[in-house]
Amino acid sequence: MYPQGPVNVVNLTTPFVKSMQGKYFLGETDQLNPTDSNRTWGALVNPPGSGVNLYVDIYVISNLSDDKLLSQICFCSSLPANGMQSHEVSSANLALHPKTVPHGQIQFGSYLDTDAFEAVPVSTRVVPAYSSVSSEKSGHWIIGPGKAVLFTLTSALNHPAPAVISFGWWEEPQGVY
Repeated sequence: MYPQGPVNVVNLTTPFVKSMQGKYFLGETDQLNPTDSNRTWGALVNPPGSGVNLYVDIYVISNLSDDKLLSQICFCSSLPANGMQSHEVSSANLALHPKTVPHGQIQFGSYLDTDAFEAVPVSTRVVPAYSSVSSEKSGHWIIGPGKAVLFTLTSALNHPAPAVISFGWWEEPQGVY
């Protein structure tokens, strides 16, 4: 027998469910200042021994300058040695108490020497002046412990071209999909 009248159907997205569980996180780098001689970088890093996989949901590259920026996206099995860790990271569920703390880290730095670490370039983006470029990955990029997704930024100018890189991701114990 079929029900009388309309049937309510609810579609819960994975990011929403992970946020409700306290497993979804957001954050950004400090301001980066690439120039023609200073290749800056920002990365979503899964530290060795974390016991979790990071599932990239979204990234945003914001160009705050009057010059276009060139960004190269790399999958890394090691990181530059001169990185700093961002403290601009939070659980997306502000209703949880105590709030959950991510294993993943956002790191960033300047004067990148691409020969000093293992990375595979997978994509290049041009970020127009005073704009943002974003992409939803919906968990298709999975970062295991000791790995990272790194974004480089360069400018054609010889003066700083301010920019910020932001990430949204969720975390699951290794082996859980």
